[in-house]
Amino acid sequence: METYFVIRSQTYADKVQHLLSRYRYPCHVMRSTGTDGCIYRFRVSAAQQDIYDLLNANDIPFQTVS
Repeated sequence: METYFVIRSQTYADKVQHLLSRYRYPCHVMRSTGTDGCIYRFRVSAAQQDIYDLLNANDIPFQTVS
């Protein structure tokens, strides 16, 4: 099962990478640039609810990707 989400800040993207690493969730991050600036697309090998709960518990703003 994989979970996809977007972070719109480099600072939060770095925090998410450290957080996921601490909990041993394998992830892949792709940075892209748009008219609104950089966005960081995450793909995590874990259940959606587990990851979203972890991000919410650490007050990290993210957007879900369908």
